[in-house]
Amino acid sequence: MTDKLKKLLIFSAVAAAIFALAVFGIYRCPLDHMLGIPCPMCGITRALSALLKGDIYGAFYYHPLWPAAVLAVFLYILYYFGVIKVSKRVFDISCGVLIVMAIGCFVIRHIQHSPVVAVHFDTSVAGRVLQRIRGLL
Repeated sequence: MTDKLKKLLIFSAVAAAIFALAVFGIYRCPLDHMLGIPCPMCGITRALSALLKGDIYGAFYYHPLWPAAVLAVFLYILYYFGVIKVSKRVFDISCGVLIVMAIGCFVIRHIQHSPVVAVHFDTSVAGRVLQRIRGLL
């Protein structure tokens, strides 16, 4: 077994485990859990979960860029194994475009007050610790 294939299998196993835990409500994004702050990709796992249940509307509700994320992962795997070849510059530009799209979508979702990306510092670990410290003072 090649080194690349081993890495892909390990990555796939970890990703599948995290996805399974998220579907059953056990896993939460560490950034969101610790700080109560969603990231630009917040909602992708829930979008894929909704998609697996056949809820396309729900998938777009949780993250409108889920098709781009799925396509990006698929293309990256093809790129990693040398099935498709592009220059480093094209690869870097493609990644930059995806990052700009994700941040733009994140900003728009905040402007529209989407509950998917709502900040909830008070219920985060950091927020609860701060509340306890304030209670001691």
